[in-house]
Amino acid sequence: MNKMSKWRRVLPLAMLFAFLLGLPAAAQAPMPTSIPNGLPSWAYNIPDKDQPPPARVSGTIRVPGSAKEYDAAQVRSTTNPPDWFPDEHPPAPQIVRGPNAPPGAVCGTCHLMSGQGHPESADIAGLPAEYIVRQMKYFRSGARKDDERMGPIAKNVSDEDVRQAAEYFAAVKPISWVKVIETATPPKTYVSSDARHRVLVPDGSTEPIGHRIIETPVDPMQTSIRDPHSAFIAYVPPGSIAKGEALVK
Repeated sequence: MNKMSKWRRVLPLAMLFAFLLGLPAAAQAPMPTSIPNGLPSWAYNIPDKDQPPPARVSGTIRVPGSAKEYDAAQVRSTTNPPDWFPDEHPPAPQIVRGPNAPPGAVCGTCHLMSGQGHPESADIAGLPAEYIVRQMKYFRSGARKDDERMGPIAKNVSDEDVRQAAEYFAAVKPISWVKVIETATPPKTYVSSDARHRVLVPDGSTEPIGHRIIETPVDPMQTSIRDPHSAFIAYVPPGSIAKGEALVK
């Protein structure tokens, strides 16, 4: 992994730990049972109770810069996800691209063909293959918990599927994906049950950031159609970048 790739991965984590270490005791009080290990609720994409109607695409879908087009059904498919830029990654195995893979186990559905994923899934582009294989073993054994998605997936795929997917994502070149903006008053967001990540509230209001990291799509519609060029913004409290830099130096 080159220096820039390492920095891209380490700095956001360092910023997160800096925030958690700086939280007052009250903010680390016991959380609802749906929040693992008593961690802050903002770190988990649990849908808000009030849900504005989601925007839906229909008809033939295209994204800027791509020669591909798909109908809306395939854009939403969990077994045969769109591959908008096939020239930007190595040939993908069935377990990554579908459709002939175990139900619910097509990697490109959540992690995208780019491996970058969205906030509700992991950015695994360029990670070492052996690391990915090890994490899948942890999910399978229960040492790493995700009873809703990755646990069942890990138990439903073969070792060969895991190996092929791990080697594929290890070979994908990671890109700059998240722009970090320091602000005390970010746009107000909610966790969409449809998107499974934060999106802006329709009225365009703002709110105090407190001790949170608020990550939201630059273009929610492009994100919803799995455009791997449609990036995210992470709003963080003022001073967070300096704290993160101090941790990784």
